[in-house]
Amino acid sequence: MAILTEPKITSGKREDLADLIAMVDARDTPFTSMAKKGSKPGNTHFRWQVDQLPTTKSGGVIDGTDVDPVTDVENYVKDTVGGVTKQYRYELGMHPQMFRRTVRVSPMALDLTNIAGVKDELANNVAKAIKMLKRDIEVTLCGTQGAQQDTGVGGVPFLTRGLDKWLAVKGATSANIAGGGSANAAAYGTVAQDTYLAVPADFQMPDTQFKYGTVANDLTEENIQNLLTGMYEQTGTSKEYDALLGTRCKRGFTNLVFTTGSSGSAETRNAVRTFNRDAADSTYTATVQVFEGDFGRLKLHSSTWLKNKFVGYIIPFDMVEVRYGGQVAQVRELPDFGGGPARTVEAVLGLVCHNPLAFGKLDFTA
Repeated sequence: MAILTEPKITSGKREDLADLIAMVDARDTPFTSMAKKGSKPGNTHFRWQVDQLPTTKSGGVIDGTDVDPVTDVENYVKDTVGGVTKQYRYELGMHPQMFRRTVRVSPMALDLTNIAGVKDELANNVAKAIKMLKRDIEVTLCGTQGAQQDTGVGGVPFLTRGLDKWLAVKGATSANIAGGGSANAAAYGTVAQDTYLAVPADFQMPDTQFKYGTVANDLTEENIQNLLTGMYEQTGTSKEYDALLGTRCKRGFTNLVFTTGSSGSAETRNAVRTFNRDAADSTYTATVQVFEGDFGRLKLHSSTWLKNKFVGYIIPFDMVEVRYGGQVAQVRELPDFGGGPARTVEAVLGLVCHNPLAFGKLDFTA
């Protein structure tokens, strides 16, 4: 008796394609999400002021003496004291930057092609473009990009300064970073001060609020405490900060609690890992979300958009804002000249770092 089996059916089989598309890349954009939205820039060069107070003094005033209108009067904007001229108030400025993603879908792709899991190919591409634009913004705002002036068609665009560049260490230049070896790297890190729209030296982040090295050797309790101490000595306030960390830097904070580094003779190689937990507890927990020191409390956040996996930024988010020009992400329709409908997604924004003296930085390289 003849029998029809499945292997004998060699034609006419319909394709069984699931009506879904699996996307595993769902990374967050923590900096853009946490930074406050500032006012719309009033110009392509928007500005704000930074200020500081003079050095304190002790002593007294002899009873009955008059005020000398020349020597006794102080100017808290710019003054000369003991033959040294000191300026207290400065102006900082920055440019906005335009971000753009553009998509187009051909008539056949839109009208005839039936893609599993996609009801509208144009809408699907626009949704992806919006997500990509947000990621473009995140990696730019967290990065090492310097400020730049637009030079017109055929030239270069406006660029806004990234956070890592805002937090270059005081005195850091390309020359002393490149030519000074490890000693200079420890003093200045890996990013030079921006020379265009430069931060005045009095408001550049000092090296007491910075740590260079590697996660394994230099992310220690003592170093983090020293960094927080430096921030307190600068600002006079002990507060809660958000620490935006690369993935390896975040792991380093967890290892502060659970791992004791090797010490002693050269033969001592293995680190000791210790746990204190209830024997009846069925959950294995090995993570640190908060570091609380003598002069500040750090809420730890992971990010995949920093310049590498090993860096970290201690951020008072009340001192950071993103100034958007119009909508955060505007979708505009472009003319269809026969090639199919097109859409462009645009955003215009600039990063404002109110005062770099309020921040801290872990510039680890491995």
